[in-house]
Amino acid sequence: MRHRKASDSSPEYPLLGFLYFQPLHGYDLHKRLNGTLGEVWALPQNQVYNILKRLEQQGHIQQVTGEEENHTPNKQVFTLTPSGKARFETWLMTPTPGSARALRMEFISRLFFATQISEDLYSRLIQEQYQEIYQSLEHLKKRLEECPAEQVFNRMGIDLRLRQLKATLEWLETFHQVCEEQWT
Repeated sequence: MRHRKASDSSPEYPLLGFLYFQPLHGYDLHKRLNGTLGEVWALPQNQVYNILKRLEQQGHIQQVTGEEENHTPNKQVFTLTPSGKARFETWLMTPTPGSARALRMEFISRLFFATQISEDLYSRLIQEQYQEIYQSLEHLKKRLEECPAEQVFNRMGIDLRLRQLKATLEWLETFHQVCEEQWT
């Protein structure tokens, strides 16, 4: 299992995720991101276009001429390349690191896309995330035990992270129950 840092969380993955399901215009990607994950990823439209340009340069997406319904001039839409699809699927299947920021941004995004794909995938991601958070909790507990008492601010920092992860576990359990009720 590959572990990433919270700083590796990037809005490129949700953009790849929307393109995983269908080709879209840049404006439509921005609109869809704001409409479904805007509280998670607050991005101005120009930043979305900058990310799309970078993803295109990296070969993860390409622009193609889209078919317009009303026979107006065709516009360019973005579509995933095989490497973009692989990059999205790898991100989707990799547990999120046990930090509050990564869980708030990346994990919620991963759950959103998992619910679009299958209930089995969603359930698997939840179980893997429980394990990842428990491992992080155990690691932080050990660090707190080993941290000298005179290092008050280091101990406070570790304690805060422990409390955030415990609260995240409670949130995850509640969220899981709500989703289970919705699917049954």
